[in-house]
Amino acid sequence: MPKKKEKFFEISITVDTNDADYNTRVEKIPESDLNIIKPLIVAIKNFKPYNTKSKSGLDWNHSHNYPFGDCCREDLGEIPPREYYNFPEEVFDVFEEYLPYGNEYGFHTIESIEVTPYIKKTKLL
Repeated sequence: MPKKKEKFFEISITVDTNDADYNTRVEKIPESDLNIIKPLIVAIKNFKPYNTKSKSGLDWNHSHNYPFGDCCREDLGEIPPREYYNFPEEVFDVFEEYLPYGNEYGFHTIESIEVTPYIKKTKLL
């Protein structure tokens, strides 16, 4: 029996790198990868701010839903996404393949994730 042809989508992820400095990445994603990361996306959508103590003992409120790279302030008690969200490493590995890059310090918040059916595009320039 012939193998079922995999369906593709386009995923667009926008992140906040530094108080309203946004970066967006748009990529083609196979349905198999999308199915792996959907539960994590739901968890990020349902993120609730939390309180911790910094290493120096000060109270901190954390409202960043995915502090990534240098934007994760563990010195202030912020919990890295791989610890905050309870998913297998594979889920994070796949998800992080589609995250925007280019900011040397990372980002602190995922502002939006949009998925649409993939359509072939014509590059004009």
